[in-house]
Amino acid sequence: MKSAPNLKFSHMGLSCCDVAPMETFYREVLGFTVTDRGHVDGMDLVFLSRDPNDHHQIVLASGKPDEMPANTKNPQFGPSINQLSFLVGDMSDIRDMHQRLQKGGATNIFPANHGIAWSIYCHDPEGNNLEFFMDTEWYFPQPFLIPLDLSKSDEEIYELTKEFATKEDGYMPYGEWRENISKKMSAFKPSPVGAN
Repeated sequence: MKSAPNLKFSHMGLSCCDVAPMETFYREVLGFTVTDRGHVDGMDLVFLSRDPNDHHQIVLASGKPDEMPANTKNPQFGPSINQLSFLVGDMSDIRDMHQRLQKGGATNIFPANHGIAWSIYCHDPEGNNLEFFMDTEWYFPQPFLIPLDLSKSDEEIYELTKEFATKEDGYMPYGEWRENISKKMSAFKPSPVGAN
């Protein structure tokens, strides 16, 4: 028996009360492309992706109950899905997402500084918690969160974060942390195309 299964995370599905506004949000605000849609077993399904190598990264499916209670510990997080996170390229993408979310009808928008990452959290039209983030150069033990002040310049945010992150207990350069943790992980091994 292998020490760990040979797998990597691929995609996820979201049950929806109303698929149409969710599709609009994921297409128009987040830039996903509809790759397929259909109806099966009483469910409407919409498949979306941002990568031509992945037929779908998100599936929207009807059937979510109209009334689900909020998360009992923190209303920012969903009742069953804590969050969906999307990696962005740089701070200009963080700022761009912030504007898109404000214009696109997202709610509970909260820019956050984790020290190891800069993020924006928000709710999609059905209250699922989304995160848009980029990693920093610094690692220290998590969780950690303070507000991310987007009125500051990129340089100010960088210097402020560097100043406190490098003083935290357990700090190390993120590359060093990745190298250390990789030794504890089981890597996915894809098979060659066409192999049985």
